[in-house]
Amino acid sequence: MEERQTMIIDGITLEIVAHKLSDHEWELSVVNGYGISSVWNEFFESAEAALKIGRKTIENEGVESFLDTEGFEYLFDE
Repeated sequence: MEERQTMIIDGITLEIVAHKLSDHEWELSVVNGYGISSVWNEFFESAEAALKIGRKTIENEGVESFLDTEGFEYLFDE
């Protein structure tokens, strides 16, 4: 089971994803437009808690911190 929220800031879309691992353990990731995920090392008590941290992190750090493509250059090779 997962819950998702989309944030669009300055024309950049990020998908916040909370994925249920067990009854009280949710994994958080933020996926950018290239399909590259930033995954948290900690787990959360609920989907709501995970999504809230995802939103807060994007607001505090800015979208740029989720746009790094280093190591994923092969995604852009034609």
